[in-house]
Amino acid sequence: MVEAALIVCFVGILLAVFIPTFVRELRTSKTSEAVEALVDLSRNTSAYFATPAAQDAGPTRRRCLPATAGPTPRVPSAEPVEVDFQHVQTPGHETWRALDFHPPELVRYAYTFEPTATGCGLRSPEGSYLVTLRAEGDLDDDGERSLFELRLTATEEGDLVEQGILYVRDRSE
Repeated sequence: MVEAALIVCFVGILLAVFIPTFVRELRTSKTSEAVEALVDLSRNTSAYFATPAAQDAGPTRRRCLPATAGPTPRVPSAEPVEVDFQHVQTPGHETWRALDFHPPELVRYAYTFEPTATGCGLRSPEGSYLVTLRAEGDLDDDGERSLFELRLTATEEGDLVEQGILYVRDRSE
């Protein structure tokens, strides 16, 4: 009887340690969607800006930044939802299509593309940025949102590059 009680106590202690760690890791793993999608969007935005197009290239032969888009979907969801970012009924679909942005089929986060300046072939003053890329999520559906933000700036050569590091607030709420 004592041996059975010791085994039950030992299993209980292991579960008390393991379950909170497992839940935290599960919640943190859900944040990888936001990081991967923002890195992909950053790469696509830089490629878009660097590729001149006859119809919309500015005097420096760089494309004009597309219009603000998002948040798409309007409200983040605790459960993954299907969103076609490039469908004509999706607000901002022209921008998502221009940037060739295809996040995962099911998304938990609302994504935003927000240029801070308009025009073609822009340069960033020292320490400023031209584009903010944002992902907001509500992983546990409690109204508190996690925020992932990546900013892009233009170099002297006119290329868009990430400024600083990925800003994260309340990664897993």
